[in-house]
Amino acid sequence: MVASSSADSAYALPRPLDVIPAGRWAPGRSDAWWTTWLPIVVMAVVVTIHFAAPEFYREHVLPEGYGFLELTQFFLAGAAAVLCFQALGYEVVKGSRLLWVLVLLFGLAAFYIAGEEHSWGQHFFNWNTPSYWSEINRQQETNLHNTSAWFNQRPKLVFDLAMFIGGLVVPLIQLRTGPFRQPLLQLLTPSLAIATAALIALAFKAIDDVGKGGLLDKFYIRPSEVVETFQYLYMLYYVIVLRRRLGALDEAGVTHVGLQSEGASA
Repeated sequence: MVASSSADSAYALPRPLDVIPAGRWAPGRSDAWWTTWLPIVVMAVVVTIHFAAPEFYREHVLPEGYGFLELTQFFLAGAAAVLCFQALGYEVVKGSRLLWVLVLLFGLAAFYIAGEEHSWGQHFFNWNTPSYWSEINRQQETNLHNTSAWFNQRPKLVFDLAMFIGGLVVPLIQLRTGPFRQPLLQLLTPSLAIATAALIALAFKAIDDVGKGGLLDKFYIRPSEVVETFQYLYMLYYVIVLRRRLGALDEAGVTHVGLQSEGASA
């Protein structure tokens, strides 16, 4: 597990990102309780319950809507969406058109995930699914991800690749090559300090794939739910770190971040 962010600040950032203090650029040791240890503790508790009390796991951890995992997924994605929409108000975001569009897309994606996890309120308010929708939705719910692979497996594949390549591979490569010289690309590059949640998600993804392949069948009940929980935790962590960076830029008077290196203030 990655517990330190010292490597993130070991090389110079391109302007105007160089005004961001190291503590705002990436989580440090004082943040390890939530970046590293919280995901580990949650994973340990969930796995322990799964094997020590499987019936309790089925009845209280896994259920649709109000199970611990699905309810947690809703709140994690919802929190990420709220933080993204709030970030649209930063002067540096409003002054950077491409950055504004990307933050908006991040927020809409998180909002979509939160809505889909609770069928856009159906799990809260228990309304009946219209008959015409029940015919195309394999779980008879008012959501999109159970109607087509284009709303389920395809977005999940994009998420998996973004988390693995963008969240782990690229930052690891940067340990040797240094940061992107394009400020916007570096601003959006995740910190390795939040990698623990991603590594846990990838581990359970491997368990899920092996189980679907017939090996270790029924070793773990629906590991895909654990995968999604830690993916959305990673997503929230990413947004928190991005918000810290944007806040520091705003406080320093930076009003634009683009693909070309520039001065620290407008």
